Amino acid sequence: MPGPIAAPSLCAMWRLIPFALLAACAELPPVEDTISTDARLRANPVLMPLDPLLAEGRNPSRAGSEQGILLARGAALGRATIAVPRTDDLDVRARRLRDRAEALRAAEI
Repeated sequence: MPGPIAAPSLCAMWRLIPFALLAACAELPPVEDTISTDARLRANPVLMPLDPLLAEGRNPSRAGSEQGILLARGAALGRATIAVPRTDDLDVRARRLRDRAEALRAAEI
């Protein structure tokens, strides 16, 4: 005899059986006319062997040589701080922000 925890799951399973039977009796749409004649007339794609592709994946990354530079730049950006605004004048702060944004856009990536 199932324990008190198994009984609710068993009861839920019995409730789902009619839905499963209804789904099994559903009519499926015809499949024959779903491919266009244009697609039928096209040639099949040429399959490539996987070995050259897998071998290329084992090659060292071309970005590996730049990794040290990128890590150093990332560390420098992590140490950078944003200056506290020196004024309450919103126009001056907006101009500084626009200047900084322009400098960031001009920075070499």
